[in-house]
Amino acid sequence: MAAADTQDVDATGKRKLFPIRRRTGTAAFHLSKAAVDFGNEDIERMTELEVVQYLARARWGSTKEMPCPHCSTVEKHYWHAGTMRWKCKGCGSRFSVTSGTVFADQKLSLKKILKIAFDWANGASGKPALQLRRNWNVAYHTAFTLAHKLREGLLRGHNVGVLCGVQEMDGMDVNGRRYKEKRNRPQGGGPAKTPTIPKEFLKAPEQAGPPDPPKRGKAERQHPDRRILIVLRQRGKTKGKGASATRIGIAITESGAAVTALATQYASAESIIMSDEDTSYSGFKDIFSDHRSVAHSRTFSLPDGTNNNQAESFNARMRRGVEGIYLCPSNKYLKDYGAEQAWREDVRRLSTGEKLKHLFATALSVGPSLWWVGYIHGHHRTEELLINGNRHAEPRGKKRGAPARLPR
Repeated sequence: MAAADTQDVDATGKRKLFPIRRRTGTAAFHLSKAAVDFGNEDIERMTELEVVQYLARARWGSTKEMPCPHCSTVEKHYWHAGTMRWKCKGCGSRFSVTSGTVFADQKLSLKKILKIAFDWANGASGKPALQLRRNWNVAYHTAFTLAHKLREGLLRGHNVGVLCGVQEMDGMDVNGRRYKEKRNRPQGGGPAKTPTIPKEFLKAPEQAGPPDPPKRGKAERQHPDRRILIVLRQRGKTKGKGASATRIGIAITESGAAVTALATQYASAESIIMSDEDTSYSGFKDIFSDHRSVAHSRTFSLPDGTNNNQAESFNARMRRGVEGIYLCPSNKYLKDYGAEQAWREDVRRLSTGEKLKHLFATALSVGPSLWWVGYIHGHHRTEELLINGNRHAEPRGKKRGAPARLPR
């Protein structure tokens, strides 16, 4: 028996239920010097001018020549050191490094925005707004809207573009799965319950034949808040480095129309799609170069390399973020959270400094915020972003006119 295998068995020779986790290539990278080349101390030493120059290089690639956000004139515009703004040589308008971006009209200093964004970007599967509030002594709505502006930049700037090559697809349940039956109820304990016959095996006396299958009527039993996150991941060319690009979408069900709409939006016709045995993907051979499936009820991977393990890897990160960090985000912003996890997967092998530059280069490139301007004044997004068409989303808070909750 190999040395690594001996750690997974007990004294009697039986395999342990929870064997020791082995290191992967990603873990080796995170423990190397190349993973950390920028930290909070580096931001603390930066002056306000250096922060402006840092964001200018991330947005325009230069601190001297840039397009005017008002008239798009590309020139070496006049720089005013007192206000840290430029004056356009074409239209005469003044603009800053955040003009015309999701961070426009922010009251926080640019240095503090940089600090909070750096803290948010370094979370393995995210950083909740409450923790950002405690770390940086800002109001909750300030941390919440700033984090969502970063997600909006990633949703509109990173979750775009057509992929070509070998793609893996999969869907996962998000929200509404066992939420109602677990909330505010003790789990386990108490006297043993009398075993009962499952409802699907009960039939009326006059009916004959075999019992109904367990999945009969499953759609009617699902919670209305249940959503399916469908992911498309492109396999990287370098062996052992995993996927190189990720695209996501939200659907009500993992139907053929939903998976086809996502695949045709983000995958080219020359792509090879790999998925599980779900019948929703059965029509892909007529759309793409090839479609291969693996039956997960029998194996995780076929001898020829057919599998969707990279898509399953994303599902694990998304589940950890939704259930362990953000704690049941609302369906209205579920696609934003999915785009965040897709970005975290794609930049997992970048250093801390490169990751922050990539974040701001993406967030500063999508233009003004569409959904988070005036959020604290009641200007909220009213639609849920879905693959097969957006739908109206009800607010999650207490309805207007509802009676106040009495103290216990």
